[in-house]
Amino acid sequence: MDNSVPEIKNHTKKNPLHFEWVLPVFIKPRQAIEKITAEQKAVWLTPLLVVSGLLILAVLVSAPIQRNVIQMGLNVPENFMYYSAEQQAQFMAAQANRTSPLFLYVFPVITGLAGLWISWFLLSSLLHLSLTLAGSRAGNIRSYNLAAWSFLPLGVRYVVRIFAMLFTKTLIDSPGLSGFITGDVKGFAAFMAALLGLIDIFFIWQIILLIIGVVPLSSLKPSKAWTATAVSLLILVILQALPGALSSALSGLSMSGIYF
Repeated sequence: MDNSVPEIKNHTKKNPLHFEWVLPVFIKPRQAIEKITAEQKAVWLTPLLVVSGLLILAVLVSAPIQRNVIQMGLNVPENFMYYSAEQQAQFMAAQANRTSPLFLYVFPVITGLAGLWISWFLLSSLLHLSLTLAGSRAGNIRSYNLAAWSFLPLGVRYVVRIFAMLFTKTLIDSPGLSGFITGDVKGFAAFMAALLGLIDIFFIWQIILLIIGVVPLSSLKPSKAWTATAVSLLILVILQALPGALSSALSGLSMSGIYF
């Protein structure tokens, strides 16, 4: 037995948290993911807690930067000089409200955590449904486990963003591939910007972990298992992009923020 990957079954009954499995997922992903997918009990909590903690830390780092941007007036809309005095006063009052702890800390943490945990639940459910329709008889708890541990690369994304914000003192306005869509995005372009914002190397890393795990989890042929995974991910990213596109359409603000 490879000693670098902890024996999962010996610990599951004693402790619901398994932080000792985090490093093996990065170092030897195939062995770690295959053992995780073989587990019949719920072991999905640890990766979600790790990513949640990094998400909160990212909010704490970005909040002071966001406050400085607002106070310096760097995010005023185009043609602001042509607004009436009353419109300018209303805009500045709204900006002042956005510097409160409620908007800088509380709302981003709540929405970020909700997005993470809802995304995990949706991916788990979609993956289990797709694999079942493809012929798998694996229990849904194994899909929950695989989906949760596949989110660990998104924790690395937060680490990279945290260091980027600390060194540059600026926010990341165009996450993922959304930078390819520039200008005033509306309608379908806003949806595509939100969709591309979800796609980066860490999302591809998550897909690789899912590809590694779905075949031993489902006992299906690779083509069937990977097709079911692709369908699940496609539905998930479409659902994830809708709120960002709607927010952009309603507010006209930039597509910056936390994506999952």
